[in-house]
Amino acid sequence: MKNPPLYRLFQYFSENVYLNGLCNVFVMLLPVSLLSAFTMLIGNLFALVNLHAISEHLSFISTLVWKLFPILLLVYYGLFIASLHKVSKTIIITPSLLIYVILSNEWGLLHVGSVLPANYPLAILTPLLIGFSVRCMTRRRMFVRSELPNVVDQSINLILCTLLLVSFYTMVGHFLGRWFESCSNVSSLVPSIGLHSLFDALWYELLRNVLWSIGINGHIIFSPYKAELYELTQNSFTLYQEMGQSMPILTSNFYDIYAGMGGAGNTLSLVLCILLFTRNKGYRTLALATLVLSVFNINEPVLFGLPVIFNPVLIIPFLITPLVAICMAYFATSFGLVEPITQFVSWMTPAFISGYFATGESVSGSILQLVILLVGILIYMPFFRQMDRVIGANAIFTKVSSDEFFNYEQIGSNRSAGLLPQMTSNLEAQRLISSLQQNGEFVLFYQPQVDVKEGKINSLEVLIRHRANDGTITPPIFLSSFAKLGLTSELDLWVIKKALKEVKVFAGNPSFRVSINVSTETFLVPDFAKTVIEMIEESAMQFNQVELEITEDLLIQDEHTTWQVLTELREKGIKIALDDFGSGYSSIGYLSKYDYDKVKIDRSLVVNLKHRYGREMFRLTSELVKLTGADIVVEGVEDEDELKFISDQGIGLIQGYYFYKPMPFADVCQLLEHKAHH
Repeated sequence: MKNPPLYRLFQYFSENVYLNGLCNVFVMLLPVSLLSAFTMLIGNLFALVNLHAISEHLSFISTLVWKLFPILLLVYYGLFIASLHKVSKTIIITPSLLIYVILSNEWGLLHVGSVLPANYPLAILTPLLIGFSVRCMTRRRMFVRSELPNVVDQSINLILCTLLLVSFYTMVGHFLGRWFESCSNVSSLVPSIGLHSLFDALWYELLRNVLWSIGINGHIIFSPYKAELYELTQNSFTLYQEMGQSMPILTSNFYDIYAGMGGAGNTLSLVLCILLFTRNKGYRTLALATLVLSVFNINEPVLFGLPVIFNPVLIIPFLITPLVAICMAYFATSFGLVEPITQFVSWMTPAFISGYFATGESVSGSILQLVILLVGILIYMPFFRQMDRVIGANAIFTKVSSDEFFNYEQIGSNRSAGLLPQMTSNLEAQRLISSLQQNGEFVLFYQPQVDVKEGKINSLEVLIRHRANDGTITPPIFLSSFAKLGLTSELDLWVIKKALKEVKVFAGNPSFRVSINVSTETFLVPDFAKTVIEMIEESAMQFNQVELEITEDLLIQDEHTTWQVLTELREKGIKIALDDFGSGYSSIGYLSKYDYDKVKIDRSLVVNLKHRYGREMFRLTSELVKLTGADIVVEGVEDEDELKFISDQGIGLIQGYYFYKPMPFADVCQLLEHKAHH
């Protein structure tokens, strides 16, 4: 089947390691945008109580912090580029900073009295170009490698590289600037000034938000246009108040009140959409943290935190939502459903309040804002939910994957797991799981563990399978898809809950036991022990009838948390089994660190029983396990010779095809019923 365009777009961006790195840099810089935004908000609150000196000081701090953002963006992105290309960080960052400042001044982007230029595209593009240039120079062996100390070589290379790259790119930038001034006709792209043309209003709003979507403050770029629009609006207000002349619709405040709720892109709708529909704890936390700022129409934390900027999914509704809002407000005002705007209000005035006062204290303005807000949520919803699913949101347990891509000790990694993490493989995983759900159902199979000494079934191990509508059974090859989507924990909990529900018919047998595998991800999530204990309490099973199987991967990852959870579970009487013992390099070391009720020897030791050294290895392994006092179960026993040797070692618990294959629950019931009568 041919991939839909949106999927191909996801695929393209997911395979772009530079974009994934950039998204993670934006997340790392989120504290900067939050600090600037909160400082601005507090400054405006002081202005409301006439403490203007404090307000101006805080506004200056907010502006200064915000101007540092592109500098830090360049530095952090430069660190990522250096790590990606495995080149010196100083050779990337030093010329990048110099070129950025020089070209900003050359192109008139450096404001008078300021030494901090603010240009996001240039801050991103500069280290990118320098990275490619340095990599090319490295391949051509243009750097000095002498017998002098390494620090001397690095200093010489830094000086030569900086001189060469700064000279080249500033020269190129100079000619590009001159060419752009002489050849381009940018003014033709800018809408004409006016208070009546809906087309120009839509074009103006689209251009502003397109700039925002790539990190450029559209309000600053179009500030001359907005200033002229403000002047025309002020004249219209004067004529309206003094002569009763009818008000135009598209005043300067019109855009802030109806198309800027929460900031550019009407992102208050996006924040509410996240709170209402996200399955990702990280997104919900971000939305709650930025809600107060969004109420006051400050949305930089949202733009850079999700991010919206350079996000191929959210850019679409980010551009569409304000255009729809403008059309709705324009026609509602034209048809007399809403009063025209007749008062100036601050752009930071919260929604509903701004609509009420701007329309001459008419509640119709607030109602229109509410309708626009709800429509905006509907526009953002399908795009955000798609991104939420692709990224692998988890309704109960989740971990922000950007930490895996960037750690603060060593910025940069070759692992591409950013805010658009492994999107291609995630989409494939999502498609596979959706297909399985549509064409069948996930079911539980059970494989008995046999006590050969007593001649009875000791316990049942729970195994997940997929049963298609035509009855075809699929082995658990789909588990990796759940893992890619971050849904392993949800799957494990579903298995535990369903297994406890199914085997309740055997709860009256005190010797019955059900054994359930638990992944490392699930075992280490907060409140796992509490969740399992509550599930068992709500079921008909006793605690000592439930056995959880863990692997040595869990023991390696977090010994302290593992010990706490194991202790909490075993205090309730829940049995713990160490699964796949002998398959890893460190299993033996963990036998003495924890108490186990059962140890399951892996089939990898069974298949070698035909060899002398294999038999000796098995014997030694079983003797080590016996020292712990735990019961021993041997997995994967398939023939008589294997069974005989294992029995000769004094081991009586066997699991494998020699006795029983995994079977559906109905067959288990028949088997146990048959055993009970014989």
